[in-house]
Amino acid sequence: KWNISLETEEIFISDGAKSDLGNILDLFSEGTSVLIPDPVYPVYVDASIMGGKKILFLDASEENSFLPLPPAFHADVIFLCSPNNPTGAVYSKDGLQAWVDYALAEKAVLLFDGAYEAFITDPSLPHSIFEVDGAKKCAIEFCSFSKKAGFTGTRCGYTVIPKELEIDGLSLNHLWLRRQTTKFNGVPYIVQ
Repeated sequence: KWNISLETEEIFISDGAKSDLGNILDLFSEGTSVLIPDPVYPVYVDASIMGGKKILFLDASEENSFLPLPPAFHADVIFLCSPNNPTGAVYSKDGLQAWVDYALAEKAVLLFDGAYEAFITDPSLPHSIFEVDGAKKCAIEFCSFSKKAGFTGTRCGYTVIPKELEIDGLSLNHLWLRRQTTKFNGVPYIVQ
């Protein structure tokens, strides 16, 4: 439907996007600079603080339709949420392409929160960061079944980490697999 090709080993079933959005920061060292558009979902800020990350804010306001574009300064990790929580703003393909190009140029990682993608009704707007050229080399996508299926109390979601995504020669797909098999017991079968 969206012309995206992924391998089974690139999709990790979890107990929801929120947990993975916080836990993914385990893969990055203390002092890593994390760019967060503001306003945004609180877990990005809270998890970054708890993980000892250096937080940089980017203004998401009426002036930029709550969809800021990449800054002129460096960030190691960037949180993007589209549709955004709490504003509802959705990036166009060109807007996401600007972020992918920035991440590739800066050797940064985009953490793309697509938990609300089911609410996108405009066929011209992307549902996934992986609809954008180059995203498999710089992006991780977090999704939730709770929004589209209406079961927020029954936790289930998934995270996509392409095998192509590497930082300093290390596969983030492999690191996430190690992290999840060490610190996560999995989603109960009855929920799956």
